[in-house]
Amino acid sequence: MRRIPYGETDYVTIRKENSYYVDKTAFIPYFENAAKYIMFLRPRRFGKSLFLNMLEAYYDVKRKDEYENNFGGLDIFQQTTSKQGQYMVLKFNFSAVDSSTDKVESSFNSLVVRDIFRFVDKYQEYLPVNAVETINQDKDNCDAALLSLISLAEKSPYRIYIMIDEYDNFANTLFSNDEDAYRNLTHGDGFFRLFFNVLKAMTTANQASVERIFITGVSPLTLSDVTSGFNIARNMSIDANLNSAMGFAESEVRAMLEYYRDETGVFKHSVDELIDIMKPVYDNYCFSSGMIDEERVFNSDMVLYFIMNYISQKGRPPEKLVDPNVATDFFKMEKMVKIEQNYGEKSQIIMEIVNTGKTYFELNPEFAIAELSSPSNLKSLLFYMGLLSYGLDKNGYPAFLVPNETVRQQYCKYLAKCYSQSIGWRTDNAILDSHWEKLVFKGDCKPFISYIASVMEENSSVRDFDAQGEFFVKGFFLSHFCKSSSYLAYTELEADHGFTDLYLEPLGYKRHAYIIELKYCKKNSSDETVAKLKDDAKAQMQRYITDHRLVEKCTSKRWELHTAVIVFRGWKMEVLE
Repeated sequence: MRRIPYGETDYVTIRKENSYYVDKTAFIPYFENAAKYIMFLRPRRFGKSLFLNMLEAYYDVKRKDEYENNFGGLDIFQQTTSKQGQYMVLKFNFSAVDSSTDKVESSFNSLVVRDIFRFVDKYQEYLPVNAVETINQDKDNCDAALLSLISLAEKSPYRIYIMIDEYDNFANTLFSNDEDAYRNLTHGDGFFRLFFNVLKAMTTANQASVERIFITGVSPLTLSDVTSGFNIARNMSIDANLNSAMGFAESEVRAMLEYYRDETGVFKHSVDELIDIMKPVYDNYCFSSGMIDEERVFNSDMVLYFIMNYISQKGRPPEKLVDPNVATDFFKMEKMVKIEQNYGEKSQIIMEIVNTGKTYFELNPEFAIAELSSPSNLKSLLFYMGLLSYGLDKNGYPAFLVPNETVRQQYCKYLAKCYSQSIGWRTDNAILDSHWEKLVFKGDCKPFISYIASVMEENSSVRDFDAQGEFFVKGFFLSHFCKSSSYLAYTELEADHGFTDLYLEPLGYKRHAYIIELKYCKKNSSDETVAKLKDDAKAQMQRYITDHRLVEKCTSKRWELHTAVIVFRGWKMEVLE
């Protein structure tokens, strides 16, 4: 049986050890013909490093004789390009750079020079005999070492293919911790900007040493800040033909499940049932407006995590459907999209997204740090981080959607911190956990809801948010309901020609499901208004609970469906039934 290569990025080893490989080689000719200098962006955990290592194995002249072993039986083997095995590959992985303000420059310099030495050692037979001595003279300056490499490579029969993995990893971390230090490295004579100046220079002469460059990362932010130093790369991230170049299409996930079903004999679910479990949590990424009506993409890391645990647990889904490593993704979101000290525009954007699951804007292909205050640029950053995805709203219009419940949990954690740090609405985790256990295991949601409402009322003296009160109240509720791993928490779930405010669908062996309808009116509203909102909510609820799809699902899963109608007047909860 093929081993599941969860967390592995060494393409050659994966092939050599006959591990399961989802074939992405069919994209090689398209990239090759599209441009010589490419930037391709994807969120974390979508297989960027593995893809780049696959390209290295394909183009490396030193692996030309291994071609059949490394690529036999794959798509590219039937359409091999003329460039296969024709380059000396100079590869950098900037995720290894120490992002500490006082160490980042020396760490970057050491990494680049080290990889240049590795390059010279690997391709010694194609370079002048004095190559090592020449580079050794410039070992204290990576830019000088790169320029020396140009002269050396001019005498080689092969051109250089430069590959840079996670180009913005350390820069993003530095930006999160020290914006001034980030500006220093990307502007003026900053070392990162100068590096890209040299990189560009290596491509401009006749018969230039560097013929191709492939850069991967998460966002265009850093490259935009060094753009005058490197404005030759084509950003192919939202090309419709490359939507599933990284990540797994549903057909690829099904093929993998079918393979392990047949090989292991431990499956207790059909492939369709497992797809239904994974889809709400791992799927629904779309990286191109041209693919909205076509394929969606699964997070590849999450799929491998699920299948690995499902097999090891003899046909039981992992109790925690979300890979615990995703906690680091939330940390990165919190760092990149910094929480405001006063509840400003950025917080309101997050609140809108949590409440509605969607937003509208025009995606910007590039933007610099100085332009992040623009709402469209902030939302564009969320898209590149995998926190928004192309899709259609409930009326069929193009929009940017929260792709799945894993991402929704990240938003809700962020929003909960916004409430706590910005306006002091703090809940006690011990009390919340106690009430949450009653909701999950006893079917009693009243203590949990009442406690959240009491926190809001106790803090009613804070500045007046009445103009956006409904979103504000719903956001506070959702941020606490949606961050649990016990439920999938859907906002605006379609049910009998309506859309629920919140539907909690149990995960694992939980048995209590919930529909919650929350109404809001301003603090000076009349009792008659409150009564009408209550009646409206109850009428909506009556329709929701007779929706045949919901009834069938609850019956087949043996869930008990609970309902709650809530009406707020300002910060005070007037109705809970």
